[in-house]
Amino acid sequence: MKWKKTVLLLIPVLSFGQRDIGMVECTVKSLKTTCLESSKLISELRYKVRHSDYGGAKIDKVYGRFEDLKTGLSDRDFYRNNIILPCEQLLYDRQNGVYYALENDDKRTFYFIYASDKLRYKGTEDLNQVKSVNTDAEAKYLLLYSRSHAHEEDYEAQYYYYNPDGTLAYSFHQRADEFDEFTYGYDRSSDYHTVFKNGVLWKEYASYREDDSIEQTVTEYVLPESYRLDKKNRPYLKESKFTVKNRNCSCEEGYVTKTEIWADNKCMPPVILD
Repeated sequence: MKWKKTVLLLIPVLSFGQRDIGMVECTVKSLKTTCLESSKLISELRYKVRHSDYGGAKIDKVYGRFEDLKTGLSDRDFYRNNIILPCEQLLYDRQNGVYYALENDDKRTFYFIYASDKLRYKGTEDLNQVKSVNTDAEAKYLLLYSRSHAHEEDYEAQYYYYNPDGTLAYSFHQRADEFDEFTYGYDRSSDYHTVFKNGVLWKEYASYREDDSIEQTVTEYVLPESYRLDKKNRPYLKESKFTVKNRNCSCEEGYVTKTEIWADNKCMPPVILD
């Protein structure tokens, strides 16, 4: 059964003295992505005026890669703000109420499947349900890999599978005849988790608390190789033909995104305890 994700875009009732607590400047102190190998700036949330005792913050510019910006921005933030994606186009799926991005010259349409408010599938084929797989199985990719679409350059599909606690366990991605497998690791004793792409460390997530904010760091490494199947259905790695075309928005080795989130909502008056 196909489920829809319901997202309520709350329109505030404006009145004297009322504050809208849904704006990005209420919660995000800073966001910046640079290349792992240099100080080249890829994504940024830049303020004209920052929060002070005399007034609220004012945004100057929000730009960069969608992948970076969504680490700090919510769907509502994309809805309310002027987001500039230099190498991508920002798209909105009305049926499921989600934003996503494609390269500027990509004209494909994507479909989504949600269940229990979790993304189960995103792809160019309009499916009704997602296959059940044993995430501990060795060759689960053979159940998800579509041979009938392997020669279609525009075909793309990604499936997501979750642990009983709701965290991601495994995901599978196919584009034409190439595919990737992603596995997820969690450190229960700290705010740190990892994502492995085809068995190699791809992303690291870490966060720590400061006095008035929480700093989140996402490190993403460039892994250009994807799997293909030989004539005996054995996977082998080869550099993908689907790479970012615009070098202005890409890094050679990887990306580091640092986001600071205010511990207390800056648009709400402070609570003074007696």
